[in-house]
Amino acid sequence: MKRFRYKVLGEAVLLKLGPGDDAQEALGFVESRHPRARWVLAYEGVWGPLRKPRVRLLKGEEPVVTVYREGGVEYELDAASLMLSLGNKFERFRMAATVRSWETVVDMFAGVGQFTVPIAVHARPVKVHSVELNPEAYEFLVRNVRRNRVEDIVVPYLGDCREVTGELGQVADRVIMGYFGGTLDFLPHALSVLRRGGGVIHVHEVVRSEEVEAFAGQVVRRANELGYRAVPVLVRTVKTYSPDEVHVVVDVLAVRSRR
Repeated sequence: MKRFRYKVLGEAVLLKLGPGDDAQEALGFVESRHPRARWVLAYEGVWGPLRKPRVRLLKGEEPVVTVYREGGVEYELDAASLMLSLGNKFERFRMAATVRSWETVVDMFAGVGQFTVPIAVHARPVKVHSVELNPEAYEFLVRNVRRNRVEDIVVPYLGDCREVTGELGQVADRVIMGYFGGTLDFLPHALSVLRRGGGVIHVHEVVRSEEVEAFAGQVVRRANELGYRAVPVLVRTVKTYSPDEVHVVVDVLAVRSRR
């Protein structure tokens, strides 16, 4: 039997089919290994600024509301309409280990809480301001905050992060920009929410494999143009995105220049 690539998200299995792959053969392959799977979905990529997944339901009925457990955290989501990348697992662990208890964090693209919740559960910072534009993702963000009992730490916001950061003011020691596809366009808003003494911004993007360092340079130059002294403290490849592209994160320490 041909082998197929898939990922398990709670009771849901996400299949990645290639050109010419037979969906029913792939379903049989998955069911032979995960007979108790409640849902099997064929994953066909993402679309739009909200990064909604394209899927076909091969087994089960909608809604595909599943619970995924990872590192002492539970994530509830509808796997047919929302994203939780398993390839970002180490990055979620890294963020939870990096944040300090005295910090205030702003998560500009919170989704269902993939960075917010582990940070709140494990780092126990002063506050995490979590912003999400998609109403459905925001609903699950709120659910996951409650499910993991971190309501005293996380403040969820439904809205555009460019507007919400303007309302928050200079509150953040750390800003997470867990988005790609024009992330640099949002950098002015991330910088504006840093405390007067500066802070760290985690800038995510998908770039060509040979352009990782060049992208880090772009982040620094853009911050300098906006009136900040910026230094990259870490450049890390999160995962492979396509045969010639990678998902990268650049951690930048930024402080407003004195002029």
